[in-house]
Amino acid sequence: MQRGAVPTNDEPPEVSVAHSTAPRPAADLSPRRPGLPARCGVRGCGCEDPRQLRNAANLVTVLRTVASLALVTTAAVQHSWPWLLAAYLTYWIGDSADGNIARWQHQETRFGAVFDVVCDRINCVSCALVFLQFVDAPWPIAVFLFQFVVVDLPLTLLPMRWPVLSPNYFYLIDRLAYTLNWHVVAKVTNTTLLITLLVLLPDQQWVALVAATTVLLVKIWSLARVLRLTTPTGTPHVPQGMPARA
Repeated sequence: MQRGAVPTNDEPPEVSVAHSTAPRPAADLSPRRPGLPARCGVRGCGCEDPRQLRNAANLVTVLRTVASLALVTTAAVQHSWPWLLAAYLTYWIGDSADGNIARWQHQETRFGAVFDVVCDRINCVSCALVFLQFVDAPWPIAVFLFQFVVVDLPLTLLPMRWPVLSPNYFYLIDRLAYTLNWHVVAKVTNTTLLITLLVLLPDQQWVALVAATTVLLVKIWSLARVLRLTTPTGTPHVPQGMPARA
């Protein structure tokens, strides 16, 4: 598309990514292991990946996944609300902790991002299935599980097609998709809203069903949008002014 041109119905609009790939002085950046690409200095760019699997953030991911699984299994065997609540809290708090540790310790990796996404599904699905033992809400839970595993899983992995560290930095590519799916408010809403509604309004499950269906439709629309975006090739950086079609 030429600069200033108005998109037609057959041609989707361009979304320009504001990102500078100009290198920073070496003194501004931490040392790099041999073989790693030069860092452009932009937070969230894939060139920041230290490519280290053994770090504190990934360890926390493993621990919270195993701990939540153990707690939810205990909840199922003993038919215990407190154990299920402990499983959910371990999952939610641990999921927040591993991401924060990765950011604070500069340990964010593309592997860690994918690993976290997979572990989220293990914890969330197991907790949701055991939740059905206490609240008879098969349809809202079914819609949520379809959304979270069948739609949101590939949607959350798609940002790794771009040279970004994780979906948390997808605003470098597409601000709208990021806001709807990976902003902290969107992520908290996706994993807590349904359960909160079912606990507070157990006799009005239609509210939870409407909420789950609405989130599902947003996820489907977002998946279609992200699939239409163009991806760069042959670069560890998000190119300056990359035209991503949406």
